[in-house]
Amino acid sequence: MPFKKGTSGNPIGRPKGSVSTTTKLIREHISQAIDGNKIMEMLDKIESPTEYINALSKLLPYVIGKKKPYEEIEESEPITIIFDIGNKKEN
Repeated sequence: MPFKKGTSGNPIGRPKGSVSTTTKLIREHISQAIDGNKIMEMLDKIESPTEYINALSKLLPYVIGKKKPYEEIEESEPITIIFDIGNKKEN
């Protein structure tokens, strides 16, 4: 028996806006990876802190959500983010 056009096989389904278990687990793991204390531990162990910070910055949208586009965007000063890596100098 085929479905009618525009209807779902599971009309109740998962509630809109709810997060799947898999997504929730992934977000928790990423949140733990970007924890401030763990970042400092990793920066002490790795050769290239810059690459590590770049990788973490790519994961952030999956934890805090991606920026949604707006029709009207006000121009403002650029935002500067400073990472204090405990006076560790990169070679």
